[in-house]
Amino acid sequence: MPFKNLTIRYQTARSLPAPYAHFYTLSARTAFNEYLQVDFSITYLDRESVDEDELIAEGYTPNDDFSWSGRLGTTWQQAVANLADQTALDPLVEDQLGEDEDFFEMKLETEAGIESGTPRNGDDWTYLAQELIQAAYEAGGREQAFELTFLDASREADTELFMRASFVERNVKIDLAQNRRRTSKTLPWSELQRIMGTVYKADYEAHEPLTQRPKRNGQWLNLGGEEWYDVSDETTIVDLFRKL
Repeated sequence: MPFKNLTIRYQTARSLPAPYAHFYTLSARTAFNEYLQVDFSITYLDRESVDEDELIAEGYTPNDDFSWSGRLGTTWQQAVANLADQTALDPLVEDQLGEDEDFFEMKLETEAGIESGTPRNGDDWTYLAQELIQAAYEAGGREQAFELTFLDASREADTELFMRASFVERNVKIDLAQNRRRTSKTLPWSELQRIMGTVYKADYEAHEPLTQRPKRNGQWLNLGGEEWYDVSDETTIVDLFRKL
């Protein structure tokens, strides 16, 4: 049955301390089969118990709570509708959750009625919910679209690959500069999970990064900041970007 709207309520396991502990509510409803109306709010728990210097060292601030309400396009409407059509819910008994288990409850409304529980395809919903949250952060101005640059430099020629993944638009664009020729293409959205999984498996602390564009030969990766990481020994990353 086509879904009308859904609401996800999530809270980290009771054993997870501040500053990581949080809960969020994520609601989505389809409108005219043209867009997805999304309402999102996240609250971090017990931040007052953590020293501010420790928060900053972990990459947080004393108040990272955030909320956003707005529309996402047709591609998002289709993605959520497709997964909702494949979803069956099992009863959720909160009192039976262990200390190390997250709370994940979904309320799903279709033409057949309203159901509540935990989805059997929970991993799929966890991943899609994280993508929706990232889209909310991007649309709300909290974060930018994900960008990276891969530089393959040698005496013969330099190849530069620039990738931009927009969670709002749900697309991945590649710009390639090679031998003074430039080409562009769009990758399937499903490729992003594979790319990010490969990129973030690497140990970037093994070498001191450069803070300026590299001038020496090798393979280099920039993840949107000032740092350029030497990935010449990361064969999976080099092979990945050479084949894109």
